[in-house]
Amino acid sequence: MGMAAVGGDRGGWARKAGGWALLATGVAGCVLPVIPGIPLAVAGLVVLARDYKWARSALDRTKRHADRLRNKTKTKTVETAMAGESCTGAEES
Repeated sequence: MGMAAVGGDRGGWARKAGGWALLATGVAGCVLPVIPGIPLAVAGLVVLARDYKWARSALDRTKRHADRLRNKTKTKTVETAMAGESCTGAEES
């Protein structure tokens, strides 16, 4: 029984350490041009969200922000495409 408890604790410790390492590398990557910061920071939040409420909250905010950006980009793309059609006269036949 003692070994199982230690093994389970070690797995949680390793997961937390890996999550923190990803998050720290991601934050450093936001400043350094060589490291892809945002994907690593998000990966760190995904790992840490299992154990920390603040990480779940930050991940949820990140998802909402990404959805808003995705919707905004789709709207801009459609508006640009429609403006391009009217400028080229593609609508008129």
